[in-house]
Amino acid sequence: MNKILIGLSIAFTYILMVVGNVVTTTGSGLGCPDWPLCYGTVVPPLQIQTWIEWSHRLLGGATGLFILGATVSVWLTAKGPVRALTMSALGLLGVGAVFGGVIVMLEAPLLEGVLHIMVISFHIIVATAIFILMILAYRRLDTAPAAKENSVYTVMFAIILLQVILGIFVRYSQAAMACSAEFPLCNGQVIPEFAEPGIALHFVHRLMAYVVFFFTGGYMIKAIKDKSDVANSVITFSLVVAQGAVGIGIVHSGMFLPLIVGHGAFGFLLLGWVAYRSAPGLLGFNMLVQEEARA
Repeated sequence: MNKILIGLSIAFTYILMVVGNVVTTTGSGLGCPDWPLCYGTVVPPLQIQTWIEWSHRLLGGATGLFILGATVSVWLTAKGPVRALTMSALGLLGVGAVFGGVIVMLEAPLLEGVLHIMVISFHIIVATAIFILMILAYRRLDTAPAAKENSVYTVMFAIILLQVILGIFVRYSQAAMACSAEFPLCNGQVIPEFAEPGIALHFVHRLMAYVVFFFTGGYMIKAIKDKSDVANSVITFSLVVAQGAVGIGIVHSGMFLPLIVGHGAFGFLLLGWVAYRSAPGLLGFNMLVQEEARA
């Protein structure tokens, strides 16, 4: 039951993050002017932006129930790190819910500058943290993995997490088109003039994309050569390529909505996959396996 509830929590959190991207991309974040209801009712007016935001809130409520159910179930039937992981996710969920209400009441788009970027990015960063915590909890339920996981995934997780966070700030600081619609150049240059903070942020995001691409591609080549962990390395690199291709498409299309949503969807899927693969290293599984092997 624990795995089922945690698995549902992960799936709903992922969908919530993707839908959240749709909310912000379509400018529907204040489609409901009040909180927690929408226009004072559970059946708001039939307006597209209103229902995009309201659907996001309903999905958030369902996600919260699954996370609450998983936390209670784990607390009653399991011990150790899984309890801490699910409790942390539940705590972050509460913070995110309260903060969401504050955003609506303060009308976040009226805020300016760095504060505006931080406020509108906070929700998705909290959701990302919850997503990772629940994935780690799911993997930790296998208290004695059959084999040691390759520690390279821990490094992958770190660089991909950094890239995802950079992407969030690029997206919500409106720096996605800071480099003109050309790739691989940025405003006609290999290294652009950093006349605006958005250009620097966008360029660093691109550089990190190259790091992710060559790191995961290099690992895949090594895995194929060594005939070890081939399937996992191919899946990882394929997700990297898919996300990168969609990202390039965003630049060349001038922010085509389906590509923006797809870029986020592939990015979060990649992060979740690498978090799952890196869990043994992050949570000490590898040490347990080594100790069992020596016993």
